[in-house]
Amino acid sequence: MLAELLVPIFLPGIAFLATLLVLKAEQRPKWSGLLGGLVVPIATLIGFAYEGAWPSSFSDWHRLPVILAGAGLASAVLVLFPQGATQYVAPLTLGALAGLFGKFPGMDAADQWLLGLSVAASVRLWILASACSLGRLVGVAAWISCVALAPMAFDGGFTTLMVLAASAATISGALVLAPQALSPEGSGAMLLGVVLPTLAWCGFSYDYAEAPWWQWAAMAGLPVLVLVFFDPRPPLTGRDRLPWLSGLVRAVLIVVLLGWMLQPTVRSLAAPADDSYGSY
Repeated sequence: MLAELLVPIFLPGIAFLATLLVLKAEQRPKWSGLLGGLVVPIATLIGFAYEGAWPSSFSDWHRLPVILAGAGLASAVLVLFPQGATQYVAPLTLGALAGLFGKFPGMDAADQWLLGLSVAASVRLWILASACSLGRLVGVAAWISCVALAPMAFDGGFTTLMVLAASAATISGALVLAPQALSPEGSGAMLLGVVLPTLAWCGFSYDYAEAPWWQWAAMAGLPVLVLVFFDPRPPLTGRDRLPWLSGLVRAVLIVVLLGWMLQPTVRSLAAPADDSYGSY
């Protein structure tokens, strides 16, 4: 059982990091989104293989691999647009992609529109956060959010999503460890903007633990926290950004806030289980 979880979680992320480190620094902003967008679908395939339960229909895939792989491919194209156009074209394109394919249980056309709008807003905010926050801490914030989504998915009985969220955390960690991969308007920031709200919407749709909707939204809305807790103004020429201690304090505040938001899940996991939810 342990290998069934650890292999799809860590192996694709390690391969992703190794590939990023091989690339030249100037190539990472272009290719990080495409490579990262393929890692999670690969993790899905490995997870299904280890579970021995290969999907029998398209709906069994939960549509996530299609959305994330498509987002990775689109982000590699969108970085070729002029810088001024990318910040507006990328959110609209990726939001339309997620809204078109993201039809989870209980969702109607209006919900798909909301999913598309939330992805578009998330991509725009991640691009902005990458441009005006303290560099790698953007990737750290994404890592924290993915790590938080994993126990929520587990509590809701969605084992596959738990693996995907944990695998997405390895992607975020790889982006942090590979400098320049999260440069402003790079494909890595675009991919993060798609991954978090899509995983949250999917988890909310399948959630048997019935966690509050605002808890799932809070995990997906992390770029808003980044912009609130980090200085939204670029530094003046010749001046450094905020001191590292100030950035560390702000990061701690984000962790504490997310910990408070996870209290319903922690209480649910700690309580005796009357029945098992199973897994998808």
